[in-house]
Parts: sequence; C-alpha cells; structure tokens
Amino acid sequence: MNADRLEQASGQPSFVASVDGTRIGYWCIGAGPRIAFFHGLTANHRSWQPVADRVSDAHTACTVDRRGRGVSGDAQPYAFEREFDDVVAIADTIGPTTILGHSLSGPLALEAALRTDAISAVILYEGWGSTQPVATDAELAELDALVAAERLEDVLFYGDSPEDVERTRSLPDFAERVAAAATVPREIRGFDGYWPAHLHDERWASVRIPVLLLMGELTREMVEPAAAELASRLANASIRVLAGQGHVGYATAPDLVADEIRGWLASL
Repeated sequence: MNADRLEQASGQPSFVASVDGTRIGYWCIGAGPRIAFFHGLTANHRSWQPVADRVSDAHTACTVDRRGRGVSGDAQPYAFEREFDDVVAIADTIGPTTILGHSLSGPLALEAALRTDAISAVILYEGWGSTQPVATDAELAELDALVAAERLEDVLFYGDSPEDVERTRSLPDFAERVAAAATVPREIRGFDGYWPAHLHDERWASVRIPVLLLMGELTREMVEPAAAELASRLANASIRVLAGQGHVGYATAPDLVADEIRGWLASL
C-alpha cells in the first residue's frame, strides 16, 4: 500500500498515540487528499461513515473514535484540552489533511489548526455551538446522577424529543452510543468551560487556512449568530447552509453533506 493510499481494506483500525499516551483509533478508506472526521458528543467513528464512504471516491476519508469510546483509549482525569492533542496526533500521522469537526469537535479542529501545519483546511459542521452554554449546572447534576445510577440510555436521551429518541434507537451504532454515554457530562463541562468564552478569541485570526462553516437550515436561527462572529475573526472563512437539514445532516442527508464537502474542497 503506497504512501498516497491509506485504505484499510481489512476494516481494522490504525492507532496513534496522543501526547499523554492515550491511543486514538481511526479507519481510512479511499485514495487522494486526506480528510479526517471527528464526531460530536454522543457519537463515534461510525456516525460519519456514510459521508466518508461517499467522499472516498476522490479523497482518503478517515473516521476517528474520540477518546473514551470505541477502540480508543482514555485517561483520567478528563481534560477537554487533551482532545486538541488527539486531533494534532491524527493530523501529524496522516497529513496533510482537512479536519472536519462536528458539534463539540469544532473547537478541537480549530485549536489543532493553531498547533500543526499538517492541517490544510478545516470544516466545522455546527462546530461552534451558540453563544450560550450547552447545559446548566442543574442539568449537569441530573446527568451525573443518571451516570452514577448506570442509567446510560437516559443519559443518551436526555432532553431529546420522542422523534430524536426513535431516530437514535434505529441507528446501527446505538449500542455503542449507550456504552459511551457516561462521557456526556464530562464533555459538556469541558466544552462549556472552554466555549463560548473562546468564540471571541483573537487567536482565530492566526488560522490562515480555509475554514468552511456548515449549518443546517432547520438549526440556522440558533447557530448563525455565533457562526457570523467566528467567521469575522477567521482569515479565510466561508458559511454555507444545508437546505432542509438540522444538526445531524450527516445522518439524514449524507449525499448532500458529501456533495457540499467535495465541492468546497475542489474549489480551493
């Protein structure tokens, strides 16, 4: 297998060691310029696989298990900043690469872009949140109690509508999501402790590479103000709206998301 092709035909993951020694697992398919997908709060590498499959005709597409789930390791105590190192470790191993960060992984992608030249572009799918914290202290206390009681499905579905619960139950990685649900409170605390305070960070002007901010039409009203603020601080940012989609367009419209990614990268 040559250096320009990272396809793992066996379906077995590769691993890279992060700064603290935690092993991070990833899978790559296809050939061509690299793109690595980092999932959000309750997900895992399989969440973005439908999109990765669709872009692998023109790209080497790599999906990652973030620390604390799937085949990846973990370390205690948890620190949100360690995940910056995880993204850098992946980029330095497979790069040059585009990093896509969904939801909670958005700041990870931006921070990593400040730390390594192996990242050639960044795509954020609603990876900047809003101008408000994800959860209140009372909500986090409820989540902690559910984790302590090992009610992991209740953690996974916390605050979800009946429609969201039904959709999540139908996902092929549902059991994996439940197994990793104990990470939810710590990751929300990590994200809220970091963001939105850093939304206004002047350092983002140092991110000179192209950055695409993707948002869903159905969630646009909630996330657009923070997107506009972030874009105003980045040197080379574009904003695009996915028609008819919400926060999980990668699952509800993988063809649309893949087409948007391919088209933007081809335009660079």
